[in-house]
Amino acid sequence: MRWRIRFANAILLPELSPKDAYELRHQVIDEGALTQGYVLMCALSAGIATLGLLQSSTAVVIGAMLISPLMSPIAALGFGFASIDGQRIRDAAKVVLVGALIGVATGMLLTLISPIRTATPEILARTEPTLLDLAVALLSGIAGGYATVLGKGGTAIGVAIATALMPPLATVGYGLGVMNPAYALGAFLLFLTNLSAIAFAFALIARLSGSARPITNVEWKPRYIIAGLAAFFVLATPLAFTLMRVSEETSLRSAARSAIADAIGSNTLSIAQLDIDWPLFGSPQVHAVVVTPRFKEGAEDIVRNLLSHQDREATILLQQIVAADTPSQTRTMIDAALERAAAGIAADAPPVDRIRASIAIPTRGIWTNQADRVVNVEPMAAPDWTLTDYRHAERVANTSSEGWQIRVIPPVTARLLVGHGEAPIAKDTVPTDVAIWAIQRWGMKQVGLAMPPEQAADALISAFENAGISTRPLLVETVDAGTAIIEIVGPPPTTTQP
Repeated sequence: MRWRIRFANAILLPELSPKDAYELRHQVIDEGALTQGYVLMCALSAGIATLGLLQSSTAVVIGAMLISPLMSPIAALGFGFASIDGQRIRDAAKVVLVGALIGVATGMLLTLISPIRTATPEILARTEPTLLDLAVALLSGIAGGYATVLGKGGTAIGVAIATALMPPLATVGYGLGVMNPAYALGAFLLFLTNLSAIAFAFALIARLSGSARPITNVEWKPRYIIAGLAAFFVLATPLAFTLMRVSEETSLRSAARSAIADAIGSNTLSIAQLDIDWPLFGSPQVHAVVVTPRFKEGAEDIVRNLLSHQDREATILLQQIVAADTPSQTRTMIDAALERAAAGIAADAPPVDRIRASIAIPTRGIWTNQADRVVNVEPMAAPDWTLTDYRHAERVANTSSEGWQIRVIPPVTARLLVGHGEAPIAKDTVPTDVAIWAIQRWGMKQVGLAMPPEQAADALISAFENAGISTRPLLVETVDAGTAIIEIVGPPPTTTQP
């Protein structure tokens, strides 16, 4: 008791009387209750945060935090931990869970209906926990605990707490909306890490200030103990995982820096950029930009081998910029910093190499639509490949597209023979659905159509119209039974004869 009072006084915490502590606990519990206003404000805050993330506006994201109500139930959760009160922990956890689900659902809904789905730097910054994120959450929790005990500045500090929680929830919704599980899982881990740090910081301040329930008054009922332990492990597990991950990343960064210096072997070496990209499920990548007076051949392999000798396997991407004198090195480092600041959207790049490998034939070109997350692939004309084969390649590529939609654009054919009716599909014909797929990939809105006179064209014309493709009559001499001729490319424009 005495050591707690002395320590609380040392950190400028007031010593609350039993009556004041009792009133404070009940005030925190009342403010952290689930109400209609809480639900509404969570939805509005998450909506504004999602729109701010999509347009990469820090000001809008911070504005969303001004109305976020997450501080109150988290304070109740922290006080529950400090009081070892399983019932309060359970009730507060339910309120936090409702707010989290509302945040995720709102983020996913707005992402689905938004024309902008590009992974902005604001979104990418919240797809995995870092040491700085954890520090922000911890300091916000301590400040929130102080504000709760002192009864001052709670609104402003609530903004800091919401900043550590609501944007990750909106990012989880974004990841689900664009079907990118890596983003969703990373942001959810960030949310749980920040939530645990804030709740435990509240608990620490509540216990030190004497506002927590005395240990002698704890109700040791089995169901409350189980609820409290379950909530503790749910929060402690991601926090421990993040701390281990941050420790490993810090160690890898230090080892990579030493390995790069040893590999280049120059006393005037300057590392302008060193980033560690370590996905939740995968091996780490080390991105480094070094400024050196001379180029070192095979430096990447040397760095990789040096790290392997330390039992650290990582992909090394090392860029060497040769600058002999000091002014040139300074300008190079400034350029590298500016390029790094402008490269946020480039981090959301499609897995081009994996897409090429899945298609399994050479490609003439690949271009992307970042807003709709679409990758258009134009393969070379492969011998013996049919339109059915190209369509199958598109389906295979979409199985490993990491949230991107792959559109394979097959080589253009002037005319198609389409199997129609009940007759079996001939060797040189394609099914109707494959023909429609190819015409859509070629961007054609109208095609010529010719069929045998005895066959009704209504069903085929209707299938094309349902796909947004109109038809025009095509005059040909003969058409085999059971087939239709589709003209994709018409005759060349008539030139005026002199």
